[in-house]
Amino acid sequence: MVALTSLVLLRAEQGAGAPEALDPTTSQLGAADASTAAARLENPPDPSELPSLGLQFHGTWTHYDADERAEVLDRIEASGARWVRLDIGWAMLEPQPGVFDTSWGRPLVDEVMDQLRERDLKVLVMFWLTPSWASSESDAFTAQYTSPDDPADYATALGRVAQRWGDVVDAYEIWNEPNLEVFYHGTDPETYTDLLCASYPVVKRADPDARVVFGGLMYNDDDWLQRAYDAGVGGCYDVMSVHSYQAPADSPPSVVDDGEVWNLRNLDEVRDTMIENGDRLPIWITEFGWSVHENEPDTEPWRRGVDEATQARYAAEALILLAEDFPYVGVAFWYKDAVNDESTDLHQEGYAMLDEDRRPRPVWRTFRDLYGMTR
Repeated sequence: MVALTSLVLLRAEQGAGAPEALDPTTSQLGAADASTAAARLENPPDPSELPSLGLQFHGTWTHYDADERAEVLDRIEASGARWVRLDIGWAMLEPQPGVFDTSWGRPLVDEVMDQLRERDLKVLVMFWLTPSWASSESDAFTAQYTSPDDPADYATALGRVAQRWGDVVDAYEIWNEPNLEVFYHGTDPETYTDLLCASYPVVKRADPDARVVFGGLMYNDDDWLQRAYDAGVGGCYDVMSVHSYQAPADSPPSVVDDGEVWNLRNLDEVRDTMIENGDRLPIWITEFGWSVHENEPDTEPWRRGVDEATQARYAAEALILLAEDFPYVGVAFWYKDAVNDESTDLHQEGYAMLDEDRRPRPVWRTFRDLYGMTR
């Protein structure tokens, strides 16, 4: 159990671009686009017109103790964010079938939920990582990123999550980036549809007011979404979600849409796909962001970084752009909360709103200013 738990935590870092990202060519802002972006920053909309702000909160990770989690949550709350996205590993909670672990897994989540209960924050739980007993995959590490053999096992576990912590949790996201091989082996829309459709009624029985969220697609992958509709996913969720990272990863949010999934403006293709399938549900961006770090000449496009001032500016531009051009986006979750000082991945840690000492980077002040200190 301890070994498996360690594996879960070592590879729980989701999103933020991945090796499977395609190989885009750099897109540039035209003069008119740059002028428009500058005007947006000078004349931001009222905070009530912006999408609600959320933060990825890795509260179940072992690099935090209770005091550090509290400090991070206080910073999140003060930023103007209304939501946190909390990733919970099924393998951590239920390492053996039928019973939640009472020695570590469940008590840790209890502690985190107690801290969330004390604050005026809405909670999206992203539930993933298959325990080895629920998969025919022989390698326990690989099994985590493989859909369970029986989707009912996952749904049952998620139902128990909703029963125990439903007073804190407002929404449940079914897996993470199921269109990305590294996080969902096989990237099979049919298998994912089975998982989502098994989960929906179970969550609703346990927590009728909660929203069930489609697992955030890496980039605005409308083709994969259409394949999920073809498999029957319609009616099995309340909110569509995507991870609207730019690629190259140092591109501004307002680059001209070249029709590729890694462009934020390509979000309209996701919306069009939904409408073509009779779906007018809201969209949430459950991950977006830019990473702070220097680039080497051979830095791959999906791992390119920006400086802190640019990160803050791009964050503001993106939120204002969403408010003005994509009104169907209800919540946008910045990836992520704070630097993990146990990590050596500069690109992953560069996304963080707080540095390794949990002090605010400029992007935190941007959120606070943009949302007017009100939530």
